[in-house]
Amino acid sequence: MSFFLRRIQLTGGSTYIVSLPKSWAEAANLKPGDYVQLIPQPDSTLLLIPRQKPGEQLEARITATPENRPEELARELIACYLAGYDVIRVGFMGDVDEFKPYLKNLMRAKLIGLESIEESANHMLIRCLVGHVDFPIKEVLNRMHLMTLSMCRDALKALKEGDESLANDVVQRDDEVDRFYLFCVRQLKAAVENALLMRELGLKSPRECLGYRLIIKSIERIADHATSIASQIPLVKARRNSPIMEGVIELGGAALSIYEKAMESVFKMNLKQANRLILEVESLESLENGLVKRISESKLNMEAAVGLRLIVESLKRIAEYGADIAEIVINLAIKS
Repeated sequence: MSFFLRRIQLTGGSTYIVSLPKSWAEAANLKPGDYVQLIPQPDSTLLLIPRQKPGEQLEARITATPENRPEELARELIACYLAGYDVIRVGFMGDVDEFKPYLKNLMRAKLIGLESIEESANHMLIRCLVGHVDFPIKEVLNRMHLMTLSMCRDALKALKEGDESLANDVVQRDDEVDRFYLFCVRQLKAAVENALLMRELGLKSPRECLGYRLIIKSIERIADHATSIASQIPLVKARRNSPIMEGVIELGGAALSIYEKAMESVFKMNLKQANRLILEVESLESLENGLVKRISESKLNMEAAVGLRLIVESLKRIAEYGADIAEIVINLAIKS
């Protein structure tokens, strides 16, 4: 990587000045009289940002052919979305009529802000209508957390009551969590690349962006496990008031408590609470082992036993993801 060395000069008896490299200024389209923004960094460096060009938008192009599968095109669209493109032009070549409705369903189900605003037989213009600062990262994080917590609680309630309708509803809600997850990733990627945007989103450093990236991934995985629990409920035919079922519900309550407290520690940056939660997860191991043993020794049919075993594993993983979140809080709370 090339660098420029400049000598600091004193002007007017009170102001330090340093010249900008001409090649860099020209590449940034800077002219005499333009403003630049100077942002002091935690490591005593100084970040210099050229003035933003009004209305400048990033544009990507995707081409769909009969050789492609709809899933391949979907992955490309999601990648462009996460990379921060504001406009995505999709070209259709040959007989690919099923691609358009597939992409529209994907945008409705998974991608916040993406809308098709122009279409023809062989072209689709997609634009992101939600700006980065319209939806601050911590607000998105909180909504994603509350939705995931609701899924977990309803999955346990459906298990306790044998309510298959509620279990199906939990499964349907997973797409909404995925929408928030992908939107958060888009925000954090943009923030890492743009220090000015980072501050507008309420973040302080790339280190904090990385921490939140890991937290939202843990939340997304917890939602997946809530979905897994719900999907096993039609297969579990154990008596609702049996000792095994009561033990599973007890484990679930403890796991959800750990996750909920972990997120409280995120929003409050509570170091002591985060440390206590990690110890709580370790204490659940004996309860889980006892349940696994009782399930294996029970007279349940194979389908019910396997379903309960998978539910216990998912509850354990929810608690462990809560501990992961607590560890990230500890890392973020310690000043670098």
